[in-house]
Amino acid sequence: MSDFVVLATADWDHPLWTNKQHVALALADLGHRVLYVDSLGVRGPRVDRSDMGRIVRRLRRGLRLPRKVRSGVWVVSPLVLPGQSRGLQGRFNRWSLSISLFLADCVLDLRRPLLWTFNPQTLAYLGLKRFHSFQAAVYFCVDRIQAQPGMPVQALEDAERDLCAQANALFTTSPELLAALGPLNAGSHGFGNVADADHFGQALTTAIKRPADWPQTNDPVLIFIGAIDSYKLDLPMLEVLMERTPHWTYLFIGPVGEADPSTDVSSWRRMANVHLLGTRDYSTLPAYLAHADVALLPLQLNDYTRHMYPMKFFEYLAAGRQVVATAIPALQDQSDVALLCPPDALKFETAIHRALAGDGPALEQRLRRARLHTYRTRTEAMLDCLDRHGLMPDLPLAPQAPPLHRVRAQFSRRQLSAQFCLLWLRLLDLLGCSDMSQHILGSLLSHQPTNITLLSALARMRLAVGDHSGGSALIERIWHQDGVVDVLDQLLFHRHSRPDGRNDQLHLFEALASSTALPLHYAGYCTVVSTYLAIESNDSEALSRGVEGLGDILATLQADPDLYRCLKPNHENRVGLLMSAQLARLRALMALQDTRSLNLAAIEFLDSACRYDPFAIDCTTAVRITRNIMRSLTIAAVMAWHVEDSSRFEAVVIEMERLRQACFAKRFDQSSNETQEDHRGFADAVVSLLKGCCWSPQDGEARPEMERLVDPVLLVYFPDCRCERSEKARSFLQSLRPL
Repeated sequence: MSDFVVLATADWDHPLWTNKQHVALALADLGHRVLYVDSLGVRGPRVDRSDMGRIVRRLRRGLRLPRKVRSGVWVVSPLVLPGQSRGLQGRFNRWSLSISLFLADCVLDLRRPLLWTFNPQTLAYLGLKRFHSFQAAVYFCVDRIQAQPGMPVQALEDAERDLCAQANALFTTSPELLAALGPLNAGSHGFGNVADADHFGQALTTAIKRPADWPQTNDPVLIFIGAIDSYKLDLPMLEVLMERTPHWTYLFIGPVGEADPSTDVSSWRRMANVHLLGTRDYSTLPAYLAHADVALLPLQLNDYTRHMYPMKFFEYLAAGRQVVATAIPALQDQSDVALLCPPDALKFETAIHRALAGDGPALEQRLRRARLHTYRTRTEAMLDCLDRHGLMPDLPLAPQAPPLHRVRAQFSRRQLSAQFCLLWLRLLDLLGCSDMSQHILGSLLSHQPTNITLLSALARMRLAVGDHSGGSALIERIWHQDGVVDVLDQLLFHRHSRPDGRNDQLHLFEALASSTALPLHYAGYCTVVSTYLAIESNDSEALSRGVEGLGDILATLQADPDLYRCLKPNHENRVGLLMSAQLARLRALMALQDTRSLNLAAIEFLDSACRYDPFAIDCTTAVRITRNIMRSLTIAAVMAWHVEDSSRFEAVVIEMERLRQACFAKRFDQSSNETQEDHRGFADAVVSLLKGCCWSPQDGEARPEMERLVDPVLLVYFPDCRCERSEKARSFLQSLRPL
């Protein structure tokens, strides 16, 4: 069971349910908990009855705690100023949403939640970093909202592009949306639209009664269900069609002009065969469809409809109706289950005649297609997709998995009391009473054995006195309880947090690397760090153990079919660990002067590099591992030079140039600017040096002299080339042995 925060663009109780409400229900039906956040308002309010009604409802509900609306679904309605994302109004909205989420977190105790947002302006209301650190943020784009009337087009365009770039994954419903937004996100996938097949399938039961407001007619009834807005429906075409066919009855269910107040259907009222029933409860819609002869989707062809995938299409199919629809791009592959035609009155009339004559797709074919496009099947596929990208949490969650707001954990009574006790224990340490301090801490833990703060303090004490096995055991306990080990993060990625003495550090990380309880990313990086410590210590036995351990890590990673599309950020990214482990193994083999094994490892790495696509993984990780990849490929180039294989050398340089060009893509601009190291400059330097060393296979004598490779090898060891360091690179090149 996972927790989801669904940021919607429609209120839960809106009479026309769309993807937002249905996705929340589907997640809950699959066993997850969902906090549904009512619409924050993409546009400013209008002075009309519908918007005023929404404002009144929001004011009434805005100060409430989350209300449970279905099993596993809670709704919160933040008090926000619709359409305001900047200035004081924007600050107020962000503050109000934060307060609402904090209160909901206190009530529901949300643990490592995933954000599932439909709002293109999400970044104007909250930052994604907290969701990145917990699990993931997913943007589900179901419509081109900015193509609706009254929308702030440019602001939405800019906001949506920023959101696509920062979200972990992007889902869209239409091919046009995927084509437009997909290149902005490594986790882009199109899923199409779906329907609640069970609900609308009720229309197939013979016992379903005809609604009381059904028109008194024996003529064929053509039905449309949905919002009647002039920006998407072809109202002029419809009017011509209805005038040409007075022997057919047209039934419209839905609000008029909800999104487009300029919508005018007053001229329809002069036609006796046209019935506008207004909005009807969602539960009654199957009854209307059950008694209709044909379901219509008379859409325009414009910027909005080219990017849409109408949900009602599959609702019509699930109800068993023949469907006559405009051939918008998203429906092109559905021509075998519906009659598609241009938005032309004569074409629609001909298609409707065919449908009424039974000349349309067979009922079983339509129902089979509807069963393939349900909210449950699509949501399961989406969650499977997130899992393949490494974005779903490992279940079950740790008992004390981090809550949505860390302040809840930091200022809990348990945490504060532990911090207070630790202050006194530090005072005892300063007074030279370390043994007493540890004894008291042990006593406290005997009464609170799962207190993370106390466990972390004791782990630091054990490590500080060289008790590596005791410290490792405590770190494992913290992992099982919390699912996060800040102590270990500090040890791995902050050198100043490590114990004094290189040998002590080496033994510590070897102990941690051997743990069978810690997850792969922790054990893997412990192996990487211990290997580098062995290189620094010139410990050949530890180096051999490191090479063996890294080989096991690499074998585990490479057995993962989803390895090269991991979207986990930074240190939990599987590709990041792969590249770090590959370079550490190459460096260890260089130190061991094992030329044969180094050559084989270099060939293996070249294969890994060829399969690696920086556009398919987490953006920040792709930037941060640039140096490691370039250094490993440099070693691969040196080994190709050593065995006098000009073709392999050229293949290495081609891969380096591909990755160098990729790192300059616009997608990586922000991440490149945020890193302290100049990854792009490093790639430029090393590729330039190696390009000049290529030689023709027909001219073996043109193979460059060893001195030409000194500077590239220097960049394997150091961030830049300096003459005073050249002996280290030259010594390695001279140590290479014939194979």
